[in-house]
Amino acid sequence: MIIKVCGLSHVGKRRELNEDSFGVYGFEDGRLSGVCVLADGMGGHNAGEVASAMAVEAVVNELKEDISEKESNQISHNIMAAIDYANSNIYEKSLKNPEQAGMGTTLVVAYVTDEFVRIANIGDSRAYVVSDKKICRITVDHSVVEELVQRGSITREEARRHPDKNIITRALGTDLFVEADYYDYVPTAGETILLCSDGLTEMVDEEEIRDIVSNAENESLAVQSLVEKANENGGVDNVTVVALRFAEEAKADDADR
Repeated sequence: MIIKVCGLSHVGKRRELNEDSFGVYGFEDGRLSGVCVLADGMGGHNAGEVASAMAVEAVVNELKEDISEKESNQISHNIMAAIDYANSNIYEKSLKNPEQAGMGTTLVVAYVTDEFVRIANIGDSRAYVVSDKKICRITVDHSVVEELVQRGSITREEARRHPDKNIITRALGTDLFVEADYYDYVPTAGETILLCSDGLTEMVDEEEIRDIVSNAENESLAVQSLVEKANENGGVDNVTVVALRFAEEAKADDADR
């Protein structure tokens, strides 16, 4: 099996500044070895932009040195260490710069090996897995409305319209310590793992996301079409999408045709 990865970020139609960031490292020649990071920043002035960029840079730089690691416990340790490092950097910078006080960011990470994908998330940026017939959310939001949904106080549809839908309960860089949630997924050929900021999920419902991804000829067209649809539906926020598409490796006789 091989993997093709593509990411795209857009400021949207209502914002003047893009506070989303993403980074991709590895995956040379379709190898199942690499890391993708996506962050959606928050804070006054340009602080959100700073926080998300710092998070992506720190996590990618920390993980790329050990990107060939396959031992599960060591991968967990490496991801946690990278997140802690990023969190400390952002938190310390926010204390030293009054204009950036309180800045923070969401984070979703996909660490890919040839056996599984380990996902880590903080906040409400999400990871999905998409196939021809279904879309499944891998991550659980750290947000006020998600807690209400989990308690049965509101429905998923009510959560989309709730006045507190943008309030997150966990962020990178806002406190001295932060805890991520972790998930493992074993992909199969034909599936796409999608990382995205809430600028996509607030504008495009999950079934439409599934249709767009499954009908796209490749990962590049998938992310481009998703960003275009988010903007077509209002584009009220920055929108960022990273697609990791898994496929069967071409056989030698097929490649010669």
